[in-house]
Amino acid sequence: MRIWLICHLVLLCWAATARADLGKLEYLTEEYPPYNFSDPQGQPTGLAVELLQMIWQNSGVAPQPVRILPWARGYYLLTQKPNVVLFSTARTQAREGLFKWVCPIGYSEYILLGRKAQNINLTSFEQMSQYKISAVRADAAEQLLLNNGMDDNNIIPANRLSQGLKMLLSGRADLLATSKLAGYDAIRELKLNSGDFNVAMLLSAEQLCYAFSRQMPDSEIALFQQALTRALASEAYRKLQAKYLPVR
Repeated sequence: MRIWLICHLVLLCWAATARADLGKLEYLTEEYPPYNFSDPQGQPTGLAVELLQMIWQNSGVAPQPVRILPWARGYYLLTQKPNVVLFSTARTQAREGLFKWVCPIGYSEYILLGRKAQNINLTSFEQMSQYKISAVRADAAEQLLLNNGMDDNNIIPANRLSQGLKMLLSGRADLLATSKLAGYDAIRELKLNSGDFNVAMLLSAEQLCYAFSRQMPDSEIALFQQALTRALASEAYRKLQAKYLPVR
C-alpha cells in the first residue's frame, strides 16, 4: 500500500510538472484561414486555435498567448529557439527530422495556381523549370518546389501570400505555389473572381500539425499528443469542423 502511494504521488508530480512545462511554451501561428487567422479585433482564432484551447483544457494548462507572425519569421524562430510551437505546419518529408510533431490538425493540398487566361497545365515536376513561380518564403509550397528540382533562380519569394498573388496577377510570376485553401482564400480577400484562376498542378497533399522545437522533451510531446487525441475524439471537435470546414 505504501509503495503504491509513493508511486501515485510520483506520477502526480510528473503530471503537474509536464502541465507547467506546456504552459511555458511560445505559441506562434500565421494568417492561414480557416485553421488560424486574426478575428476583427485582431485576436487569434480558427480551427487550430480553438483546438489548441481544447488541448490546454485537456492538459490542465491555463490559456496561453498566441502570436500571429509572418510565416518566415515564425518558422525561423522555431528553428532557433528551444520552446516554440508553430502551427499549422505541414509535415513534409524535408521537415520531418527538423522538429517534433503532434498531429493531425488537418490536411492540406499544395498546388500551383495559375491564371485561367494563360491556360498553364503541368503534368510533371520537370516542366516547372519553364516558369517563374512565386512562393511565400520558407512555406511548405516553396520547399516542395525545391525538393522536386525547381531552380531557386526561378522562384520569386514573397513575404505574404497576398503579395505572391499580386505577383501572379501582374505577370511578374507565371504561377503561385500555395496551399489550395489559402490560395483561394487570398483570392476572396482581394475580391477577385475565383473563376479567373485554375489549378495548374497538384504538388502534394500534406498533414498539418503542431511543430515543436527539437529540444522539447519527448515526455511533453507525448502529453500534448494524448491531449490532442482526446480532443479529436470529442463532439466539440466535430462542431469545430462543421464551423470552420463546412461540407460544400
